[in-house]
Amino acid sequence: MVQEKSVITLVGVRQAKKGFAFIHQGPSSNCKGCEYYQVCIKNLETGRVYKVVKLREKVFPCMLHEAGARVVEVVESNILAALPSKLAIEGAVITFRKVDCNVQTCENNELCIPRGLTNGDQCTVLKIGEKILCPNDLSLVKAVLRRLRSS
Repeated sequence: MVQEKSVITLVGVRQAKKGFAFIHQGPSSNCKGCEYYQVCIKNLETGRVYKVVKLREKVFPCMLHEAGARVVEVVESNILAALPSKLAIEGAVITFRKVDCNVQTCENNELCIPRGLTNGDQCTVLKIGEKILCPNDLSLVKAVLRRLRSS
């Protein structure tokens, strides 16, 4: 399996731990004019889930983080999602589509509409899990997906 290339960014010193995962929400109004904006914000895509894989020593002052922001390396996290059984083939590259469902109280809602993926994302199916009990009688399974970044 190909190792994903890491991206350099900044996270709060208190969050700067190997394995820490976060959803990039985009820049805060406090970020405008910050001299570290390019490395901190520009390297990340809004709405994606990232995981810290390496810590660097440098710490910079930050308007959002009281203790400052530390330089880290991140990769996009793998995402657990619901997948139609017919697409559930480990190693396959698929075009992701959120499950079309109107049952918001379903216990699998977070799998059917996972954070970090959007319709049309190209993904590799890394692992297939158990069958999902669907109130709409859809044939779904849990799957671990990795988005393929467009170059």
